[in-house]
Amino acid sequence: MTAVNNVKEPDVLVHFRKHRKSKRVTSSLTGLTFKQFEVLLPFFEEAKLKSQELRLQNKEIKRIQSGGKAGFLFSTYIQLFFILFYLKNYMTFDVLGSIFGFTSAEAHKHVDSLLPVLAQALSSSGHLPATQFSSPEELRKALGSSLEALIDATECQCVRPSDKQKQKQRYSGKKKRHTVKSLIVTKADKTVVMISLIVSGAMHDYALLKEIFDPAKPWFKKITAYVDLGFLGIMTDYTDTNGVKIPYKKPRRSKKNPNPQLTKSQKKYNKKQASIRVSVENVLAGMKSFHCLSHRIRNHLDLFINYFFGVSAGLWNFKNAVK
Repeated sequence: MTAVNNVKEPDVLVHFRKHRKSKRVTSSLTGLTFKQFEVLLPFFEEAKLKSQELRLQNKEIKRIQSGGKAGFLFSTYIQLFFILFYLKNYMTFDVLGSIFGFTSAEAHKHVDSLLPVLAQALSSSGHLPATQFSSPEELRKALGSSLEALIDATECQCVRPSDKQKQKQRYSGKKKRHTVKSLIVTKADKTVVMISLIVSGAMHDYALLKEIFDPAKPWFKKITAYVDLGFLGIMTDYTDTNGVKIPYKKPRRSKKNPNPQLTKSQKKYNKKQASIRVSVENVLAGMKSFHCLSHRIRNHLDLFINYFFGVSAGLWNFKNAVK
């Protein structure tokens, strides 16, 4: 084991190094292959240094530590492993601290400090998606030459808030769960270009779309946008929607039409759109391979949860770019 000032690397990190050639082992620990981990490390080191310099400027610290007693996370290598391990496995701070050799309070403190560093590292490498677009031109620039956008909303379960008003807002009505929701925009190649800040799960997908993309602006001009039936109303509320693709909705049953059915051409159209839109479902499944999104979110602070969504999307983009 590597040691600094008699501080040993945690056994789980030793296991990670030992089985670095096994994609199954490294991915189960960090969500990345060993190669991807090493490619991300220099960006993380640069982001860590910038973070320390910023804290120095803001007088949060008196100097950047270069010596003295080493802590348990004594290198950026261990720090990157630690934060990825947390996002991938999403265990409680008590369990996390026991694995790495410190208290639950220290585990929380390290996660709180390293999440922004990881986000900055992904931003520096060009893989962190935007949280919003200020103009249609900015959206088109992000989509690139294909000008194809796949739009969907993703919902994740969270703990029941103690505040009554917040509790009511986050109650989604689905299996009596409290949830948070985010709008995601991806390209056809499964790259996430935008993931919005979270809102309460009770908000409808289409209401969220209108909040993020103001209907008064020509967002879909010169863009082919694929949406699902959760966005009904987009064709009437927005301008320049010739490129918007939305499935046909099955007609309501009535006395005159007791057995409503879509026509063969409508079914064929829906099947074709579904085959294209499945890409955004694959993206969401890839993001939720990080258990901070697939397990019930225990963190109460919106800042933490927004990092979970943004960083998971950034890591997905990074994994797609670095094979």
